[in-house]
Amino acid sequence: MPITWRIADSLLWLESSEHVSFDEWREAIEAASRHPDHRPGMGVVHDWRRLRVAPSTEELRLRGSHASRLQARRWALVVEGPAGYGMGRMAEILTDETPVDLRVFRDVAAAEAWARGE
Repeated sequence: MPITWRIADSLLWLESSEHVSFDEWREAIEAASRHPDHRPGMGVVHDWRRLRVAPSTEELRLRGSHASRLQARRWALVVEGPAGYGMGRMAEILTDETPVDLRVFRDVAAAEAWARGE
């Protein structure tokens, strides 16, 4: 499966292993939002370390808009290497105009702390 999710330690954890279409991404997010442990405003940690192709510009904008409708507030992307960091920075810029505060990290612990609001 190209995207998996779980809710643990009061965070929504996502992992993308390959390119995920907007519909696949939306399906995973909506399934997570229906889980009894999900709370509006819950922080998100999205692991992009195995992702090799970034979503398109339009897809990132759609994701940011949809995430805000689900009341996501802090969305941490965890990446690996310079190319991953560049993809993450592009995602940050493209979601600047949404209510979702998206940040890119290379360290999972730092991403987790930030997503919690620490």
